[in-house]
Amino acid sequence: MTSTTAPSEELRQIAGLARMGRLDEAAVRVASSIASNPGDPALAALGGAVEFHRGQFERAVSYLERAHALRPQDLVVRTNLAESYLRTGRGEQALALCDEASAIAEPSLRLARLGAHLAQEAGDMAKAIRLYRHVLNRESEDWSALNNLGNALSGEGEHAEAVKVLQQAMKLAPDSPPIRVNLGSALLRAERMEEGETVLRDAARDFPGDHVPILTLATFYRDTGMDEQAYEAMAEAARRAPDNAAVVSDYGQEAARRNDYPIAETQFEAALAIDPALGPAFVGLAAIYERTNREAELEPLHARAVANGADAQSLAFIDVLRFKRTEAFEQAFAALEQSGEVVEASRRHQLRGIMLDRMGRCDDAFAAFAAMNAARLDDPTRPAERAERFRGELLRDKALVTPQWAAGWGKAPLAERPAPVILLGFPRSGTTLLDTMLMTAPNTLVLEEEPFFAEIETELGGLEALPGLDEATIAAARLRYFERVSALGALGPDTVVIDKHPLHLNKVPVIRRLFPDAKFVQALRHPCDVVLSCFITNFRPNNAMSNFLDLEAAARFYDLSFSFWQQARAVLDMPVHTVVYERLVADQARELAPLFDWLGLPWHGNDFDHREAARARGVVRTASYAQVTEAVYTRAAGRWRRYERHLVPVLDILRPWVERFGYSLDDDRMPGFVSGPV
Repeated sequence: MTSTTAPSEELRQIAGLARMGRLDEAAVRVASSIASNPGDPALAALGGAVEFHRGQFERAVSYLERAHALRPQDLVVRTNLAESYLRTGRGEQALALCDEASAIAEPSLRLARLGAHLAQEAGDMAKAIRLYRHVLNRESEDWSALNNLGNALSGEGEHAEAVKVLQQAMKLAPDSPPIRVNLGSALLRAERMEEGETVLRDAARDFPGDHVPILTLATFYRDTGMDEQAYEAMAEAARRAPDNAAVVSDYGQEAARRNDYPIAETQFEAALAIDPALGPAFVGLAAIYERTNREAELEPLHARAVANGADAQSLAFIDVLRFKRTEAFEQAFAALEQSGEVVEASRRHQLRGIMLDRMGRCDDAFAAFAAMNAARLDDPTRPAERAERFRGELLRDKALVTPQWAAGWGKAPLAERPAPVILLGFPRSGTTLLDTMLMTAPNTLVLEEEPFFAEIETELGGLEALPGLDEATIAAARLRYFERVSALGALGPDTVVIDKHPLHLNKVPVIRRLFPDAKFVQALRHPCDVVLSCFITNFRPNNAMSNFLDLEAAARFYDLSFSFWQQARAVLDMPVHTVVYERLVADQARELAPLFDWLGLPWHGNDFDHREAARARGVVRTASYAQVTEAVYTRAAGRWRRYERHLVPVLDILRPWVERFGYSLDDDRMPGFVSGPV
């Protein structure tokens, strides 16, 4: 007849073997004994302990489940079984054993610690907090428990209390990088920004071999709109962790956001050298190839990703760009639906919108673009508030620009070199296409949306300071401008600098103060097409571009910018030549020849083709990078008609400009061709 319990001597011998470290012998004895004594809870518990210490967690589970079924109130068995469940990837079953009554009753605190950890992992912060506090009531100087409690409090939104707890942990373990990082993060969440940044910077300094403090700083800087600091911190994190493929790839992503494509490409390739199947690096390379008009490289990239075992979603995203460039929009859309979340939400929605638009599904496309902007509006840098503040500052500047104000300007010194040609126009009005065409002229240097005039305006003290500038100050400011220009290309004595920036519309006074003889080229396009295009373009949301995340804000920004421009034109009386996008796509030579003549640039004749110049220029940093290498097309002209019902809320804002510029809301009329400056 089979016994239900093993003899006590047998149990003592097995326990003795285990204490001497002869675990394999102990395990054999357990297996032999339990075959004869399957109902002995003590033998099952001992067998579970032996197998746990041997690292045979599945075997431990089989013994401990039997012991727990026989003795459900045995807290040692419960604890060992919970830990064995955790080691075998059964977290939910482990957590179920860590009910609060049992965890608090278990005297060693093992079950309470385990339950707190598992509750925190499961997102049950309230339970985690209660169990960590139970541990700390018994062991108040347990810095690890204090650290975990602080993190749980942060997860529950109790940031002020989290800071206090983490400060205690830091006093007990000042040399622990994770505690320092957690404290810095908690301070940031408690909106104690300066203190949080200081803690993180100190941690980054004190632990120069640890990339986590500087990586956390990079995230903080990015979330607060401090792009330069974020980029520098991300570069340092990658330097500290050269063997961490994810960190190196993330640095590549940050470089790509700044249009530093050579650095980005280098980092993506470095990440793939570490992890040849890393999906984000393949996605990043695909985006660079598209952005730099190297679409021929997408096919071999896809083959390489397949050969290296990249994940299906990353492969699908490469397909999106492959199919999009060949205008296979149905296939591109299907691939996008398979790509999951390998790119950020705003980019995913933008691509959906582009494909839907090209498939003629305009209502669905508009919804996708609206979702793109909604995702951007959730940015922690509060883009809607920044946009409103930007418009307020522009309105303040507009009020300053009056004839009386300009009458106080002193004399400007004679120029030492030709003034730049200022190419401006509201974003999405064709400025990139136009600067590419001007680039074909010899002896020109095109600046692509450089912030030089905004920087110099700030250095001079703002618009208020312009009337009081003396000749020496103006000459010094000009010198600083051309020093910045010379860093971007060869600047000979007769080089024609073409300074393209759409929002130079709002920098006319400082440009005119520094360069009274500067010529202005205005790119013009139907206001409805412009505002629609701004709304559906995935701009990087700086203070100005954040206005395009909301349709009404975009229309009001357009209205304010052109109001400022027109007022500045009237007050400062500068020479302006207007190039109309619709005329340009209708008859390129007829629209461009007068402009080239006005600027004193040689005209190539009616066979003029800008595409070779576009391909030769390399990276195009604006939202028009894809279009400038195509033949001039007409599909973007009048696009707003297909979205007219969505634009109804802003038509009254745009109507005065539509009529003033010679367009119409009722038909397809456009401003007539002219032969000289307008």
